Amino acid sequence: MNTVRIYEVEKKGAIQKKGFTILEVLISLSILVLTLMALYQSFSTSIFILSSTNNLWKAISFAQNELLKSERATVSPPVSINQGEFESESGMSGFRWKKFVRDTKPFPGIEIRQINYQLLWNEGKHVYTCLLYTSDAADDLLCV
Repeated sequence: MNTVRIYEVEKKGAIQKKGFTILEVLISLSILVLTLMALYQSFSTSIFILSSTNNLWKAISFAQNELLKSERATVSPPVSINQGEFESESGMSGFRWKKFVRDTKPFPGIEIRQINYQLLWNEGKHVYTCLLYTSDAADDLLCV
């Protein structure tokens, strides 16, 4: 068998093989691993932020629609406190809701019916809340 080897002759006559040393390979692999770890962390953070934003958007949209139904109703809802969970088939699966209807008196002689609609959901170890309320005077939104 004939084998061909490539040698490089330096000026002093020493022979060196062309290629990478094990140290160079290890250094390049460690740089590659560090880069891939940073990309993975960035990707997983982006996925978490996308999921959180999607849940927040669903909560705000649903609560606003529920409040609009109450505002446009011809009869005011009765003073009450209701709560529950959404069914697994609905688009709001995993969310819990609370609805508070109460009368407030911001000034003597003025009575306002206020409706608070609160949505709660879990993301990891945290519980997030979106609270929307409406009254004859103003609408407001608070998400934590």
